[in-house]
Amino acid sequence: MKIYKEKIFWDLYYHYNFNNIMQIPYISKINLNSCCGKFFFDKKKINFFFININNICNQKPIFAKCKKSISEFKIKKNDNIAIKLTLRKKNMYNFLYKTLNLSLPLIKSFEGFSLKSFDDLGNYNFGIKDYSIFPEIDSSFNDLNFNVGLNISIVFKNSNIEKSFNFLNYLNFPFKDV
Repeated sequence: MKIYKEKIFWDLYYHYNFNNIMQIPYISKINLNSCCGKFFFDKKKINFFFININNICNQKPIFAKCKKSISEFKIKKNDNIAIKLTLRKKNMYNFLYKTLNLSLPLIKSFEGFSLKSFDDLGNYNFGIKDYSIFPEIDSSFNDLNFNVGLNISIVFKNSNIEKSFNFLNYLNFPFKDV
């Protein structure tokens, strides 16, 4: 957060020649989603995953419930099918720093994120195939090894694709084609 207030804020202000500081884009929240379809009926794995996500983000996630029954997937109405989490303010910047500087370098053959993942409003979405790249993962349970992906969505305010791209570039976000 200190980097944003001291460096990125003013770099964007002078780069785009804004008339007012309220026009400067900023990150409003980061959403994390993870669907655990294969092992959601195994309570040990769910507890292990829940505690690990709590340790990674320093915030308690919530369970997303199924809205209707689907017999083919053996899911009943109001069953827990996913974990979701919204990070804001200090937790958001801590998670982003931890992801960019500690976790992403641990991914084997990581080339960077695609530029095509921006939506029309300038929000950026990316996925991590295995959440165990984070250093807070408790590795004491060797019998509970399983891969779970995370969908991470960075939501911007006052932004478009170009401004969001420059913002993430100032944060040294690893893009493929830059």
